[in-house]
Amino acid sequence: MQDKPQENQAIPDQLMQIAREQEGGAERVLDQIEVVQNSFEEIQTLSRECQEILRNLVPPSDELETLTAKLEQIGFHADNGAYNIQGAFDLYQYQDVVRQKLEKVGRSLIEVAHYVLGRLQPSDDHLPKMAPSGRDILQREPQMADVTKVDADSVVAEFFAKALKEKAAAKKAEG
Repeated sequence: MQDKPQENQAIPDQLMQIAREQEGGAERVLDQIEVVQNSFEEIQTLSRECQEILRNLVPPSDELETLTAKLEQIGFHADNGAYNIQGAFDLYQYQDVVRQKLEKVGRSLIEVAHYVLGRLQPSDDHLPKMAPSGRDILQREPQMADVTKVDADSVVAEFFAKALKEKAAAKKAEG
């Protein structure tokens, strides 16, 4: 296992180190599963041998002792298989902890990137755009402050003035 990430390392360095740990852990999991597979294959072989001995068994003899020894070996290998399976589960649990570390570092890296970009280049296209409010929605820059109450009141007054003027013109045209 690699050294633990140090607090004073840069975030990308921590991320790379944890990724290497993750990769090495996955290899160990695969190796452990191969050991489990071999144990169960040995159990299967021993089981077949015992079945063959039982088929050929005549009254108690040396074959019975052989069968007893084979059954003991089956028990040993079954225990070994169970132990190795537990080792595989332990490694998977470790991999989950490492994955959580990767997610945490990744989230931190994204937050830092957004913070830096937002502070250094607030008007660039990569930042989310907020829809500006007020009458100048088409003319103003995307990052300008919203209109104030005085501006909003004048927009409302201007709207009603235009609406009344258009209504009066429409009545005049009809009559």
